[in-house]
Amino acid sequence: MENAVPGLAPVRIPPWRYGPLLRGLGAVICGVIAGHLIPNSLQVGLLYAFPSERDSETWSMLLWGEHWALRVIGSWAATFGAAFVVGMVARQRGSGLAAVAAVPGSLCWLSLAVVGWYGRLPFLDFSDIHISIGNKLAASVLVLTIIPIAAYSGAAGQDLGQELGSHFDSRRWTLLGVRWFNYFWLPFLIHIALAQAAWSGLYTAEWLKTWWKTALSNLFSLWSIIPFTFTLMMWGTLALMGIGMFKCYRVLAGFEPQMSSGRRVGAVVKYGFGSLILAAILQYGINLLHVGLAKVFGR
Repeated sequence: MENAVPGLAPVRIPPWRYGPLLRGLGAVICGVIAGHLIPNSLQVGLLYAFPSERDSETWSMLLWGEHWALRVIGSWAATFGAAFVVGMVARQRGSGLAAVAAVPGSLCWLSLAVVGWYGRLPFLDFSDIHISIGNKLAASVLVLTIIPIAAYSGAAGQDLGQELGSHFDSRRWTLLGVRWFNYFWLPFLIHIALAQAAWSGLYTAEWLKTWWKTALSNLFSLWSIIPFTFTLMMWGTLALMGIGMFKCYRVLAGFEPQMSSGRRVGAVVKYGFGSLILAAILQYGINLLHVGLAKVFGR
């Protein structure tokens, strides 16, 4: 394959490793796995945010209790992330392959919506299945939106996959540039990061909502400055987590080739684990400060 640029000699571009069929199949498999694991990690973070509901009869792995709005947002985030991975791995037809990978999830929500609105399992003699109106609407919205979101995100991932394709192919036995043996422990790190992000993101949203309510009455009052400050601090911890994970990926994917093996391991520990631990310490400190201020002003 040649890249013909007017006025310049043709440049030989090496073909991508593996054929489109094998690459497409691998991309769909990666998308289905990621689409299943991401919501589970987010669910763990939500359980820390709502500890009183851990043993609740209304809580389930699928519905997240009555937090149907959070379930929709979480499913959208999982779909976007999984579809982006599909596009990066596939590099061609990313939109269509991401939509295919999203079909199982869409069918799951379709089944739930049918059961919820129908009130029982179709064609079976099971009745009195109660699903709240919020979860019925959430399931219906997800049925209509998951595949379009996947198609859009898959196209975006395809563009980045094409841009970085030569680098990925230069590293044998890798997935997105990361050596195969790293996937024995990397899912655990990603799980911790997503669970922590879910909890801290929800905590940040509460402060942002409080700041918005107080700012509507008086933007520069003490009661608006305090929640705004807490919001900025939590945003800072989220940024710390994101930057750390991004740097960890760059090291694992070989974008820092000048590093020795020892420095590479140290960088992974520092950016991957260290950023999450530091962010957790800061978030815990912010929470303690919140409790302390609540006791002071609550007197």
